Parts: sequence; structure tokens; C-alpha cells
Amino acid sequence: MNPESTPMDDPRAARLLRVADELRALSHNGLHYTKDPYQVERYQRILELSAQLMELVDALPPEAIRRYTFHDLPYRAPYPVVDTAVFDEVGRILLIQRADNGQWALPGGAAEVGETPMVNAAREVWEETGYAVAITHYLGVFDNRASRPTSRHHLYIHLFAGQVVGGQPLVTRETLDLGWFSPEAIPWERLNGSTPARIRHALAWRADPSLPPHFDRVDWQPQATSQHGQPEEG
Repeated sequence: MNPESTPMDDPRAARLLRVADELRALSHNGLHYTKDPYQVERYQRILELSAQLMELVDALPPEAIRRYTFHDLPYRAPYPVVDTAVFDEVGRILLIQRADNGQWALPGGAAEVGETPMVNAAREVWEETGYAVAITHYLGVFDNRASRPTSRHHLYIHLFAGQVVGGQPLVTRETLDLGWFSPEAIPWERLNGSTPARIRHALAWRADPSLPPHFDRVDWQPQATSQHGQPEEG
């Protein structure tokens, strides 16, 4: 199952949700490591403020927001997710129509503990399409927040390429439909979340297999931390 499911079309609302979510993650990290009751109280207060920020712009009921804020304890770092671009011999790409929102996407979903990324990728294709695939290439890692984010969670989406080696098409409880699409027939306006960026990269890779794996390039400057000490006064 793919956790990308919640539209955030308003840039200001999306930014506020990101700030609230970062506060939530920092607080859960703090609560995980501290035993100081005063620090526990402070982190709990930050969680409360995070929930209040989310309530300002999120359409979820307040009780759902608070459940997400206070009880999603394992979510202290970006979630790993896998997608697989499966091509047939004439260059069509396999897409699924998701049951939860009716949008089209690459077969994929959240990685499971105990499986390698490759196994996760192959399993998701099998579960969502009925096809058994051989994973052939790693195409890159995508930050869902770098392109049309649609999830409350921060995701690192690992993209693989694969080819069918068995099975048969199957509509499952997670899908409404599936199909093979030529590049010109891809339903771009009905793709889920940040899926378009991964499909474009997969198509570019198929046209030029020497294309290196993708990663999101952003400007970054190192900032001094407590481990770096204080700069000397001159």
C-alpha cells in the first residue's frame, strides 16, 4: 500500500503542515531519548502546539490529527517507500489505479521490515498487479516533498526497474484497474502525488540506460552544531 494519499494543493498550508510535522518528529525523538520529566513536559507541549497548527489547515477531524500527532510513535524519520517501473517489450509502462483515491500510480508501497529494498519492490508489484517481476535496475531515490507532495508523511521513495517473468494481470483489493501505457497515453492529469517525476525519470532511463540514478539536488550549506564547537574569536 502506498502512503501517499492526502492532497496539499495550497502551498502555504503545505508549508505550515511541514513545519508542524517537523515539530512533531523532533518531539517524538526527544521523548524517545530523554528521561528528564521537565523535558518530557516540554516535548509534550510542543506536540500539543504541533497538533494545533495542523488543525488550522488540515481537513482531518481533530481526533484524527491528535492520533497522528501523539500516537504515530515510530514516525521519527522519513518513511522508506518503493516503486517499480515495469516496461514491456514495446516500451509501455505498467500502472495501477489505486483503490483509495482512483488515481494512477506505479506499483509500489511502504517497505516492510525484514525485506531488502529489491524484495519489497518485487513483492509490491506481485501484490498489486498479479505479475511476478525480476528487479533489474535501481533508478534512484526521490523525496516526495520535492515534487507535488500529497502525504502528511515525509517519504523517501526508492525507484526500481523490473521486467515481467510470470504471473497474470490481477485486480486486487488495493487496485481498481491496471494497464500498460505508452508514453503518449499515460494519464498525466490523473497520476497520484509525486508519481509524475518518477515516471518521467523511468522513461528517460529507458531511452538512455546510461542515465545515472536520480537524487533530489538542493542547495545546502553546513551549519555548526554542538559537535563542531564554537568558532574562535579573532
